[in-house]
Amino acid sequence: MNKSVLIVGAGERICPAEIIKSFDFVIAADGGYNLIKSIAEPIAVIGDFDSLPARKVPNRIPVLRFPKAKDETDVELALKYALLSAFQWIYITGVSGDRNDHFYVALSLLEKYHSKEIHILTEREDIFILNDKRKYVFENMKNFQVSFFSVTAECGKIKSKGFEYEYRGAVLSRKNPIGVSNFIKEKRAEITFEKGKMLCFLKIR
Repeated sequence: MNKSVLIVGAGERICPAEIIKSFDFVIAADGGYNLIKSIAEPIAVIGDFDSLPARKVPNRIPVLRFPKAKDETDVELALKYALLSAFQWIYITGVSGDRNDHFYVALSLLEKYHSKEIHILTEREDIFILNDKRKYVFENMKNFQVSFFSVTAECGKIKSKGFEYEYRGAVLSRKNPIGVSNFIKEKRAEITFEKGKMLCFLKIR
């Protein structure tokens, strides 16, 4: 099943309304419902409802309520629901703002579920994990800013084409985050590597 879904958390930095409207399926994580209720109707609202009274959700929308004492954040509960619903592409927004600890948790979820196609969207960025032994292609993104960081001890044998600062068998280290502020300089750019996992911040606006 090749479907995509957008999960909306309660963080202030959500992607623009036109992007939210482009999704056929949206899931709200607790207070994220307040951020998108005037933009899109979610297929479910999920969480412990500590920031949103469940009675505020219309009866026609399914509500999945969890206890406040739990091991997962509301966003991870929504993510698990999306995976069980067989969504192939999962996008998450509303995980950053005045709670930097929640943003860190969201970044950690990308690593925890690295085998899945999961992206974090802010109002200006697309953030995702790149796995090894695979070619990643950036089409029609000339002059977009992009940063790469190793989320493993090392990310090795990196090769690229079409960037301002090219990789020619280089190694990125988690202890030495030197992959910040690169730029795509060609209509088609690509990057490959043979070891480790890489976190990509792609500036899209």
